[in-house]
Amino acid sequence: MKKLISCLLLLCFYVGMAQNNERKFDIGFHYPLSTGDNFMVFAYDGLLGLDLRYQFADTKLISPKIAFTADYFIYNFVEGINGGALVLKPRIIGEFNIKKFARLKPFVLLGYGFFETSLNTANRNFSFGSPNPTIEPNGERFTDSQNGINWGFGAAYDASESFYIEVTADFIKLDLDGDTSGNRYNENIHTVSFGVGFRF
Repeated sequence: MKKLISCLLLLCFYVGMAQNNERKFDIGFHYPLSTGDNFMVFAYDGLLGLDLRYQFADTKLISPKIAFTADYFIYNFVEGINGGALVLKPRIIGEFNIKKFARLKPFVLLGYGFFETSLNTANRNFSFGSPNPTIEPNGERFTDSQNGINWGFGAAYDASESFYIEVTADFIKLDLDGDTSGNRYNENIHTVSFGVGFRF
């Protein structure tokens, strides 16, 4: 699935570069807020998110875009442990064009999410429990990387031709192995983001 989505993103990029239409770029900043019953809500606080988007085509109904989102979260679960998590999300966005409400841009998204965490565990009795497979610290740091399918929806409102406000709800289902596989608390990342952006 990861290879398929990556190929689709590359194909959309090349098709977009080959077209003669005006190229449209978006850059946005948002606050990612974890929601639901999952490990992110209890262990991480959202700090900042960045969105980059490129519209490679346009129709009366939908404006497809390739996009890349990066969210950073600060770890807060165990006192004295410093670090955070970076969530990277390459994806395709379908932005709907509504003639009667031209400023309102609802959209859906599909892509892949990469969850990268790095925690400073030096001089701490930091227990990983007894997971399967075994988790071991890397020197004085605990690092881990997981990934999974990403999907979601949202809406942007164009306050002007170049400035918009936006809300997004997205979901990642991590592809876990061992004892954590099938545990929705550890598999799911749910995020609601509030932000602003600029169109070029």
